[in-house]
Amino acid sequence: MRRFDVYQRLFRYLKPYWRQALLAYGAALLAIGFNLYIPRVIEKAIDEGIVIGEIRAMWLAAGTILGLATLNVVNQFAVRYLGQWLTFKVAFDVRNQFYNAVQQLPFSFHDGAHTGDLMSRATSDVRETEIFIGQGSLDLISTVLLIVGVIVALLLTNPGLAIIAMIPLPILIFATIRFGRTIRPKFKKIQEQMGELSSTMQESLTGIRVVKSFAREPYEQHKFDTQNEGWFEKRYAVILSWANNWPLFTFLLATSVFLLLWLGGPMALEGTTSVGSLFAMISYVLLLNGPVQRLGFLSSLAATAGSAAERIFYILDMDNEVADRPDASQLGEIRGEVTFKDVSFAYRGEERVLDGINFTAEPGQTVALIGPTGSGKSTIINLLPRFYNPIAGQILVDGTDIQTVTMSSLRRHIGIVLQSPFLFSMTIADNIAYGRP
Repeated sequence: MRRFDVYQRLFRYLKPYWRQALLAYGAALLAIGFNLYIPRVIEKAIDEGIVIGEIRAMWLAAGTILGLATLNVVNQFAVRYLGQWLTFKVAFDVRNQFYNAVQQLPFSFHDGAHTGDLMSRATSDVRETEIFIGQGSLDLISTVLLIVGVIVALLLTNPGLAIIAMIPLPILIFATIRFGRTIRPKFKKIQEQMGELSSTMQESLTGIRVVKSFAREPYEQHKFDTQNEGWFEKRYAVILSWANNWPLFTFLLATSVFLLLWLGGPMALEGTTSVGSLFAMISYVLLLNGPVQRLGFLSSLAATAGSAAERIFYILDMDNEVADRPDASQLGEIRGEVTFKDVSFAYRGEERVLDGINFTAEPGQTVALIGPTGSGKSTIINLLPRFYNPIAGQILVDGTDIQTVTMSSLRRHIGIVLQSPFLFSMTIADNIAYGRP
């Protein structure tokens, strides 16, 4: 899936909450406006207050800044509150959709899936996407808009000095884009490694009785250490990329301030530009310090979310080869006659396990399937409730093809006793009544 498509699909989760998103982005725009206006107020305070000696200009500037700060307190509350609300609301939807998709996927998927990897996708990957799609995306867009706003403000203040101050900007943009492209595949490897790590832990804990019975604790510990070491190495590669880029961002901003003082200072002394304008331009450049540093962090956050979202969407987009037909009907009361008519079956990519099976089990009749391991006994049982679909032939219940009825109505008439019983974390009564609550 292309990167743009991943992010576009992620942002679709905001659609049901467009009002809240609109309010959040509107509040973020107001915050940007407040930040951009304050250097302009200080410029007037210097030029009309300090230079000319007009005390009223100083009072007006002080009152304006205090008023803007007061308004910004309320505004920042709205930005944070709505951003976090969107974050957890989207996480709620993504987690529910993922869980529902996993529940609906057929046995053929679960046969090859690792529970730990699925748990990692449902927890760690969803967490990474939720951080970005709500508050993270809001911060990213606000940061980009603030940078654009600062550039416009610099050009409006003094176009000549602004162009000089922006000399490091192309390098900054190139470094940010390169950082994003470098970091994204690394985060994808981290998410995949976390899935393997979770699978190893889940498998070991599930089989802890076997592990202890054969005194294999050292082996399991070594296996986990190896997986954990792999995770650390991949995470370290990201830390190294981050450490290499962070100082560059700060240095480029310092270079802009140096150019402004070096060339703008003499201009202010000569009267070509005002002291207030020079101070305002330096303030605008320094205003970029936080956003530029956040830009690197938010780029890595977006890369992490993109990699995590790909893993989630991979599950959501899987085809369910065992699904109800659009015209499937409900299976009503039955007598219980089961007929296999020329049924053949093969697991994906393997030879046929069943080939042309024919038999009829009459109502009330007890049928035992006997044969060596791998002869297809369990497969026959799994075909009846449609855990799998045969590749040829028909399975009939009272003469009705089971593929023409809904799976829920079919399975209501089937009772299964597993060879290895499983108990849910609830009462014995609830476990007994699980199939018929």
